[in-house]
Amino acid sequence: MPFSPDRRAERRATFQLAAPLVVAFAGNQLLSLVDTMVAGRLGAEAIAAVGLGGALFFLATVFPLGLLMGLDPVASQALGAGRPAEARTAYHEALVLAAVMAPLAAALALLVAPGAMASVGVAPGVQEQVHAYLWGRLPSALPMLLVVAQRGFLQACHRPRAVLVTTLLANAANLPASWLFAKGDAGLQALGLPAMGLGAGLGVLGIGVASSLVAALQAGLLAWAARRVPGEAGPISSAGLRRLIHFGWPIGGAFFLEAGLFSTVTVLAGAFGTTATGAHQVALQVASFTFTVCLGLSAAAAVRTGHAVGRGDAAGARRAGVAALELALAFMGLTALAFTLLPGHIARLISPDPAVVEATIPLLRIAGLFQLADGLQATAAGGLRGRGDTRITLFWAVLGHWGIGLPVGLALAWPAGLGVAGLWWGLLAALCVAAASLVRRLLRTP
Repeated sequence: MPFSPDRRAERRATFQLAAPLVVAFAGNQLLSLVDTMVAGRLGAEAIAAVGLGGALFFLATVFPLGLLMGLDPVASQALGAGRPAEARTAYHEALVLAAVMAPLAAALALLVAPGAMASVGVAPGVQEQVHAYLWGRLPSALPMLLVVAQRGFLQACHRPRAVLVTTLLANAANLPASWLFAKGDAGLQALGLPAMGLGAGLGVLGIGVASSLVAALQAGLLAWAARRVPGEAGPISSAGLRRLIHFGWPIGGAFFLEAGLFSTVTVLAGAFGTTATGAHQVALQVASFTFTVCLGLSAAAAVRTGHAVGRGDAAGARRAGVAALELALAFMGLTALAFTLLPGHIARLISPDPAVVEATIPLLRIAGLFQLADGLQATAAGGLRGRGDTRITLFWAVLGHWGIGLPVGLALAWPAGLGVAGLWWGLLAALCVAAASLVRRLLRTP
């Protein structure tokens, strides 16, 4: 009964939980966009350094990010079962994991950066600026991971507005901080303001420092919001930490493999020239921005499903998963239509270069189908995460992305002569397989 009162109520509840989270995820993307825009005012080397440094930092932290999402099923199911103390204890245990993983992730970024840049022939000047940016950005590893745990706890408690408000405040602070730390007095004078003795600015190091300070601000605000949730916590235990790791490591592994695939495709796109690489980046930026909606729906699906599982409501858990899938399909269907019918208009919003726009058009048409598959697989993964069924996502990340997507993309890009479009067809194949498998798993789970 697709229009039964229970289904309508579940769709409404999922939307109300997801909407603030969608805006928050979009706000997190805006933080990176602002860094790129400020770097663009420092020159070509600076913008390349911030882009590459950000990618290296993300690859070093993506596994811990997924690991901490093991809190989602634990906290949601505990709250659904009426055990708020268990949920708060799990939240405190997630904070401990964040504190342990942050220095490891920061060290990994520093260790991997030189070899990664040398392997793709990054210019020495850019390498120097990447290191400067990373030194400014690495302190943000701890607050960023704390934010993931805090967000997981607050959304499980159905308090997404705190996540939204803190993200908006972080964005309000990021632009002026990034501008002033990067450009110093010259930045003030460019705005028609008097110099304040800030000197010449720190360049890309300043952009990284600003990001770290803003992350610390966001973590502090979310910590305050989490403390306002009523309830006491029990003692942190090794069993509790192991439970979070049990649920979280497959999520982290899947995230790392997916991020690795997209990074690999980006590197491979460079083999087809500057215009093709630019088109790939434009299409990927657009698709990534619309994907934030499904990140919010995925988080909402995890919470709603987890609550239902906790209270022993199998039918409610199924309704929650189906409602999130319906909302994802509706939104991504609209974006798929826009990508198919208006690819040139969309590409021109990102790049004024006619050659890049022309090369982006076929990629955005592929991305129309890509949107549907990506939205469904991400939302289904969220519903399965709420159930505690996390290993299936890792399985399909290995088989779908690396066993199917990359070989298909390579075959279509070179032997078939499709170039970057062939790589995108490979990504689409991987996502279609993952989406079909995860949706089937979610709908068949009792």
